[in-house]
Amino acid sequence: MFIKLQRWLGAAIIVSLLSGCGDEITSSSANAQTNNDNATSTTNKNRLTISNKGVGPINSTTRFNIHDITVAFPNYSVVQQLIFQEGESYPVISVSKGAKRLMTLNPTTDLNSIYSVVVEDNLISNSLNHRLGTIFSDIFTDITNNYTCQAGVEEMSGKVLCLPPQASNMLYLFTGKWSGPDGKTPPPDILRGWALESIIWKP
Repeated sequence: MFIKLQRWLGAAIIVSLLSGCGDEITSSSANAQTNNDNATSTTNKNRLTISNKGVGPINSTTRFNIHDITVAFPNYSVVQQLIFQEGESYPVISVSKGAKRLMTLNPTTDLNSIYSVVVEDNLISNSLNHRLGTIFSDIFTDITNNYTCQAGVEEMSGKVLCLPPQASNMLYLFTGKWSGPDGKTPPPDILRGWALESIIWKP
């Protein structure tokens, strides 16, 4: 399952960035550019930020290593644990503040590098100024032709991944109610009311 998840996330990002076409692609955006690349993801006044470049001190060169991550987040709780799903196990590293889990780090298959970071709390600010819980239509204001989304699979089934405006290394995971079939993206009039559940950063 872990390998499937990696392939799914990688495929979704590639499809989104290349504005490809497919049965699960709602539409493509020619404006998905990294205009905020100069907005580095650093800790500003003790608050972490996610941007195209990374999450807080995490960037494309950061190793998937509990010691390195602990050093990078001295004022946070950093824990590594094994996740068991469908007969397979893989490690993840979580970063928390008190009782709040802020993010989860997933490794590459060789367990040496970071494959993705899932931001799960608004204590991490967003360089694009979209908070978790924000409604889809408040992010994608031109809902007719200005967004690229794909239906989630596996544990993301029933949810939708979208490439946010001005992003290159970030994906938004939306959740909401819809009685349609799994593996299909809801129509615009349904999707517009869904809420941002988490943000995924991938090097």
